[in-house]
Amino acid sequence: MSIKPYPNHLGPAEDAVIWRFLDLRKFRDLMASEELYFRRADLYPDESEGLPTEQYALRVLGLNPYDINDRASLNNHLGSLAQHRESYYLCCWHLYREETLDMWEQYGHDGVAVCSRYDLLRSALDGLLEDAHLGLVRYGTDHLANTFNALEFITTKQLRYAADQEVRALIAVYDPLASGSRHIGLDNSVHPVPLPVNPRHAWVPDCKRRRIDLRDLVRSVVISPWAEPDAVEEINLWVQRKGYPSSAHRSGLMGEHTPTLAEFREYRHIASKRPPEPAAPEDRELSREELQHLYDLLSTVPPSRVRFLYRQRWEACRICPGTLPRLGDAQYLETTLRLLHDWKRQKIDVG
Repeated sequence: MSIKPYPNHLGPAEDAVIWRFLDLRKFRDLMASEELYFRRADLYPDESEGLPTEQYALRVLGLNPYDINDRASLNNHLGSLAQHRESYYLCCWHLYREETLDMWEQYGHDGVAVCSRYDLLRSALDGLLEDAHLGLVRYGTDHLANTFNALEFITTKQLRYAADQEVRALIAVYDPLASGSRHIGLDNSVHPVPLPVNPRHAWVPDCKRRRIDLRDLVRSVVISPWAEPDAVEEINLWVQRKGYPSSAHRSGLMGEHTPTLAEFREYRHIASKRPPEPAAPEDRELSREELQHLYDLLSTVPPSRVRFLYRQRWEACRICPGTLPRLGDAQYLETTLRLLHDWKRQKIDVG
């Protein structure tokens, strides 16, 4: 299936040089699997990935932020988009202009940059079965021209990320059984994001992998200025064993005046033009008050709905055999099960 266009598409020249920065672990994975890795859009550290700013949405939709009905309408639009972005899986490249320590530190401090061209990446995507899209990420909102389109939002980022000069490859894989209403609470309140109490189907994966011919895609491999000697040796071995036309070479930024990684990070606020990436939210233990609130909320809905939520949460906990479920999922499951048991003791029919 050929690459599909999207509204407001912008691409570089076909022969534009593009780099994909990878830490050493991800480089090993690419070499061993010969697969492109696409990560689900909602799992990136930037929580606004694929979503418009609230100010933009209010303006385009003609909503008043101080009107309670308009606020509910805004949450409904944003919540639907936040769920829809789970259908997009992203593979991020950098439009090469010059090397910067910022990009190495952020994305490949101990690894490499895999170098290719825009037309070669396009050719690799052309053979995929899914809908595939490729183009430059655009920054800010001026280019959106008062439109409200999911594909435009998934190829747009905030201005503070403009230094990344991202070339974004993405595939669209839709869940045929998604309800589209996971942002609606058990009490029918509308939220701007899907709610933990309404888990996605367990078969929706965190990533997609697609087999490609690396020899057609990779033109060269550049090694990070901060890579350790044993990592450099391993990288060279991978490149030689894979039979690439040229061997890996060290970054042009490596030299006697190059700061160490620790020094660069310590003085980043002086040396860097790029803001630090926000930390990804971590799984945490829910408080007793939060769990009691969930119990009280579940108590207000029909038993059939509670049984459905229990099955969904159970699937989410068991989908990765051999690994522990997320703590939050386990706590939600326990709370739902406790309510069902309490209803049984009260002679309430739970089916």
